[in-house]
Amino acid sequence: MAALGRPLRHVTPERTACESLFRQGRDLARQEAWDRLSALLAEKDRAGAVTPAGTSEAEVLASGARSDLSLALRAASQSGALAVSNPLLDGLESLDEALRERVGDRYCAALIALAHMDAGWAWYKQGWQRGRPEQHIDRFRASFDRAREALDWYSPLTCDSAFVASTRCALLAGQPDAESAVTQSYDRLISLAPHMPGHMRAYGLHLLPCWFGSHAVLDLQARRTASTTTETWGAGAYAWVYIDALLLDPECFGTLDARFFLAGIDDILKHAPGQHTANMIAAYLSRMLAQPGPDRALRRALTARRDRLIRNEMTETHAWVWSIADIAYATPGSVHLAAEDTADHGMMQAWEAISSVLTRERLSRGATPRPAG
Repeated sequence: MAALGRPLRHVTPERTACESLFRQGRDLARQEAWDRLSALLAEKDRAGAVTPAGTSEAEVLASGARSDLSLALRAASQSGALAVSNPLLDGLESLDEALRERVGDRYCAALIALAHMDAGWAWYKQGWQRGRPEQHIDRFRASFDRAREALDWYSPLTCDSAFVASTRCALLAGQPDAESAVTQSYDRLISLAPHMPGHMRAYGLHLLPCWFGSHAVLDLQARRTASTTTETWGAGAYAWVYIDALLLDPECFGTLDARFFLAGIDDILKHAPGQHTANMIAAYLSRMLAQPGPDRALRRALTARRDRLIRNEMTETHAWVWSIADIAYATPGSVHLAAEDTADHGMMQAWEAISSVLTRERLSRGATPRPAG
């Protein structure tokens, strides 16, 4: 990367902050220090604390706190070993019991809910991987019902916690009639934490036709979100709502307002300057250009903005960021920390994008005028 003038940075402020918070949450859970963990979650949540790139510190802590269980559930699911008799589910029940003893503690309640949702997704993915998505759907729904019960004591109408509101939005995935609740739930969440872009990205995914919306609704709500967060992001929220949705559903390009989207990209870079953002936007634009969705005019516009960003604004290469772009954001309550074995893949993606931009630039400089006549 240094040969291309974009030195590779393995240690970055965002990665350092996320990994430190993740370990802190994991270690407190291993010590069963639930009161300390709850107090720390409350402190981060009330302060609206974010990492350098705007990730909720409370959500990273919570992801670390349940990581031992969630990683074990994921491994069992991937191997097809998740069953009612699996001892992992006893561990979930023990966690459930320990946290339920803290009646009135909404942070412990949210942790219970997130842990049950982790289990629900593990059941669902096991069926999906075996070619039978419906196989464990009852277990998936039961897990989400347990998660919902944990938060029943806390009214969403009086909620002043972005962490709890985010957990409620994650619950939508297991709610059959969520179409009627998705906009109200995310409006509440985004109003509580407009400076946390991950919530807007998750909103875009939940507005896809495969979830609770349509392409037309996605565009409408992206515009509405931009109008309500202008002071924080300018036009940036329009791009935040669309950015992951475009990667998962290329038909979204059909409703995308290219001018508004590119203005949003410019405003994101303006309001959240730095090499993490530059790398993230470059990675996402590169992924979009690999999609079949953009028409010729849009492809030219996206290419021009990506090339200008790499040429003029991206001075370092953060392979970790490119790896995360490969995963997409998923849903609230799911904080992605790319594993070490994905770093090489992220580095290759960055290399291909940067080298293609700089190669075209050199060719352009070396081109000779076409003879007249």
